[in-house]
Amino acid sequence: MNTPPKVSFLIPAQNRPLELKAALASCIAQSLEDWEAVVVDDHSDSADLAALITTLNDSRLNYCRLEPGEGGVSEARNRAVARAKSERLVTLDSDDLNHPHRAARCLELLDPEQAQLVYSRVRLFSQERPVGHPKPVLQPFSAALLEMVNFITNPGTAFTRRAFEAPGQGFRSEFCMAEDYDLYLRMARAGVAIKAVDEEHVSYRKHAQATTANRNTALHAAIMQVRVLNQVAPFPLEAIRHHALPQLCSNLLDNPEQRALWSDDRWTP
Repeated sequence: MNTPPKVSFLIPAQNRPLELKAALASCIAQSLEDWEAVVVDDHSDSADLAALITTLNDSRLNYCRLEPGEGGVSEARNRAVARAKSERLVTLDSDDLNHPHRAARCLELLDPEQAQLVYSRVRLFSQERPVGHPKPVLQPFSAALLEMVNFITNPGTAFTRRAFEAPGQGFRSEFCMAEDYDLYLRMARAGVAIKAVDEEHVSYRKHAQATTANRNTALHAAIMQVRVLNQVAPFPLEAIRHHALPQLCSNLLDNPEQRALWSDDRWTP
């Protein structure tokens, strides 16, 4: 009987073959060799991702495509978890890059017998600034703060299968944005042990179009949907001062775009 890999990378993908190739190369470059990468193709229409993976000629790369009628990042992530053979599950978006020690550190940090999630500091980079810089704020975990804002850096997360199963449902298919926030909030409520790790495990690619007003409007609507669906009590955004680091408070309260993104539409004084 084959021994399951120590770590499974979960990679939802749609088009962008060059970025995916770089992401997979960052898996192949891991210092720990006992891993697998599960690539779930969300109906790519301008790239043959299956052929790309074939050319890489690495048996640790596991490809599948969502069925007709299925779609969206939540279903792709859930399919990746279902196909993964490891009890340690590591998120990797198809345009991000693992650091070489990431799999080895996740092996050390996660106990498959426990419901655990870790999130790390990420390095922000772009095509214009390939070296990038570390994300300046790593907020220690606070269950009370997570009820208000999502400070968990999804590109830098890893969790055990027991943590994923603890809320009783994985990523909810009705979310195409803020699906990670919804899951991590439910994990915390289900008693999953969540911990910040002040290390860089992944480089997170920033796209110019990722901060447009239209996207922020849609993301705010998704955040409000998460709050309503999970029955989060209405709150004034200033309440984060009781739980968040001062720099995070400043980032959210003094920046009009961030304030608009995270304010609770239901709150009235």
